Amino acid sequence: MIRIALDPTVLQDSNQRDWWNTWLKRADEATDKAIVAFETWLSGPREEPFTFTFNSQIWKDLKDWLMKNVFYQRCAYCERAISGYYGDAEHYRPKGAVRRKDAAGDWVLPDCEITNPADGQFLTIVHPGYFWLAYDWRNLLPSCVFCNSGLGKNDRFEIQQTYVVLVKLDPAVVEAMAERLRPRESNRWPGYYYLTPMDLDAKECPLLLNPLNAPDDRDPHRHIRFGVRGIVAAIDDSPLGQNTIDVFRLKDEELRQARQHAQTEFQDKFYDRMRRYDPDTGQTDADKLLAEFSQGRYPFSAAVLDFYENTLIKRYPAPPRR
Repeated sequence: MIRIALDPTVLQDSNQRDWWNTWLKRADEATDKAIVAFETWLSGPREEPFTFTFNSQIWKDLKDWLMKNVFYQRCAYCERAISGYYGDAEHYRPKGAVRRKDAAGDWVLPDCEITNPADGQFLTIVHPGYFWLAYDWRNLLPSCVFCNSGLGKNDRFEIQQTYVVLVKLDPAVVEAMAERLRPRESNRWPGYYYLTPMDLDAKECPLLLNPLNAPDDRDPHRHIRFGVRGIVAAIDDSPLGQNTIDVFRLKDEELRQARQHAQTEFQDKFYDRMRRYDPDTGQTDADKLLAEFSQGRYPFSAAVLDFYENTLIKRYPAPPRR
C-alpha cells in the first residue's frame, strides 16, 4: 500500500476538468437523495433499519477514471494489477452497512449515538452506513476482488473512538472553513452536518489505512513495512498497520510471492538503467524508474521502494515518496 495524492482542482487537461465537474454534479445530486431518504427515515417511526438504493453507476464511472489516471490499474490496497476484469469501486467507509469484530472475534453490527434534530431526543441506532459518502471521491478507491470480498474488507470498518453520523456545529465556524473542507449541512435541520472524511478520521480514529491523500500520521509507510522476499509487518506493532494487514490479508503467501517477484524484477531493471545517463537532466534512467515507483505507477510499488531502501539506498538515494 502506497500513499497516493490527488487534487482534482489542478487537473491540467480541459477534457479531464470537464469530465470531473460533470461527475461532481452527478455525485452531489445523488448525495442529496441519500440524505433526504435518511432524514425522512430518522423523522419517522424507524421500525426497520435504514436502507437506500444507491446509483452504482456514479461510483463505477469514478472507479474507471481512478484506475486509468491515478492508480494505474492497481488495487489501491494490496497493489495487485487489476487485469482481466473491471475491479470494484470500493468505499473506504462502507456506504450501506458497517460491521466490526468484537473483543471475542465475532462479527457485530455497531451502534451509533445521535441526537435526533426532529425532536431533540437522544437515539441509539444500528449504524446506517456512511450513506453521505457513497459518492464522495475521497471515500472511493479501486479495489481487487480479493481485498473487497467477504473474506477481505467488504463492509468491515473498525474504529478506536465513537461512530459518527450527524453532528451539530456552529454555522459560523463552518462558513469560515475552506470550501473543500466544509461538512455537508442537513437538508432538513440547519446547524446539523455530515462530516467530511478528514473530520471523521479525527473523531473516529479508524483502524484501517486509506492510501488516498493520507495525512502524514496515517501514511501507510509509517505503519507498514515490506522486507526482502516480499514479507510484510506492522511498524512498532502499529494497530493501524496490524489491522490493515489483517483486513486485506497482506500476508497471503501468493501475494508475498508476487511482491518478491516484483522486487527481483525491479533490481534487474535498476542495475540495467543505472548505465543509462541523460546529460540534459543529470539523471540516469534508474532515477526515472524510482520516480515512477514513488508515484505508484507499478504493482507493488511500496514493496519495491522498501526493498530499495533496505538494500540500495546508501549508494543510490531515492526521490521522496508522494
